[in-house]
Amino acid sequence: MKQKIANGNLDKLRKELERRLIVMRYSKTAAKVYMRIFGWLEDYLNGYGETDYSTEFGERFLMEYQLQSIHSPLQFKNARTVIRRMDEILENKLFTPCFRKSKSECPSRFTGLRDKYLESLAKRGYRGPTINSHKMYTGKFLARLPETVLSLEELTATDLYDVFTKYEWPSTSLAIARNILSFLFENGITKTNLSNCVPRPRRPQPLPSVYSGDEVKQMLSSVDRTGSMGKRDYAILILAAYLGLRSSDIVNLTFNDIDYAAKTIKIVQTKTTRPLTLVMNNEVEEAITDYIRNGRPESSSDRIFLSSQAPFQPLSAGAGYAVALKYFNLSGIQAQGRRRGTHALRASYATALVAKGVPYAVVQEALGHEDQESAKYYVRVDVRRLRMCALDVPKPIGAFAVMLGDLEGALS
Repeated sequence: MKQKIANGNLDKLRKELERRLIVMRYSKTAAKVYMRIFGWLEDYLNGYGETDYSTEFGERFLMEYQLQSIHSPLQFKNARTVIRRMDEILENKLFTPCFRKSKSECPSRFTGLRDKYLESLAKRGYRGPTINSHKMYTGKFLARLPETVLSLEELTATDLYDVFTKYEWPSTSLAIARNILSFLFENGITKTNLSNCVPRPRRPQPLPSVYSGDEVKQMLSSVDRTGSMGKRDYAILILAAYLGLRSSDIVNLTFNDIDYAAKTIKIVQTKTTRPLTLVMNNEVEEAITDYIRNGRPESSSDRIFLSSQAPFQPLSAGAGYAVALKYFNLSGIQAQGRRRGTHALRASYATALVAKGVPYAVVQEALGHEDQESAKYYVRVDVRRLRMCALDVPKPIGAFAVMLGDLEGALS
């Protein structure tokens, strides 16, 4: 059941978290980490137009947080701890120690196969943070198997039933358990594909946060481009809104990535490590050029976008989100539950392409997606095209038609 405190609980939770950190004598460093992650959580909720924290949003935050390659495993571990503490405050419980290492450490009898599974992920192109996440969740899954299972060759559906009914499992844990069980079957370690025994709880699939062309223009017009910061922020927003670039790729953009003669931007995407070439329109080119010539501080860095204050360091991966959130708020656009980061601008760009009838393969290429099915995700908010697919309601027949006739007679 979703637990929630009415009338906006973020301020109360922040004060209570700060109070407990002081009373329990947390170090200044630990308290700073806690409050920084609380700030990320608050921004995440604001992106959905929420002022209340709930256990449901805490789980969703962690699920999306861990998929971002910009965060180290240690940062993700800290985020899990903060969410656990927030849930304890929400339930009016004392902070309880949690010795996660002993619960998630892979039993020695399974480490050989566990390592082979992780090696297979590396060969398939998975990156370090993702592999570390699989290592953690795989260890937790294997540690919960009955002690009577001495080797994974002996694993049965009955063993898995006991494990999945005894413990609570977040969706990420279930997905990774499904992956390693498929790996065991594909490599002949288990006789049957036990991945079919892993529960598949239904999760609501949220619609992409999309803004109309007029709303995007309204947000861009709220940027004061007379100063250096405004020139930088405008260029960042233009890249997300008109080219669909991810925030991580925007902040990592270098001078060598731009070919003014060909009017192209060529990068290797941070998330997928796949090359991507995009054509700049005049607005994108002018925004980048204006910042470089008239707003960018002197620096030896080859990265284009720098902080606005000395020592003028390259922007962090999360800066794009902060920039977008700032101008969404300044523009006065009513988000109405929609996200307000660069990803919302990217989704708006993709949706606009789909609405214009651009083929999915072209949209896939423009967004740098590996899977063409990803582009179809954005058609779900194109109401005009969805109406074209609607079927006529069939005429009632049989007993149902008789019942409707009787009902109409009774009401007339």
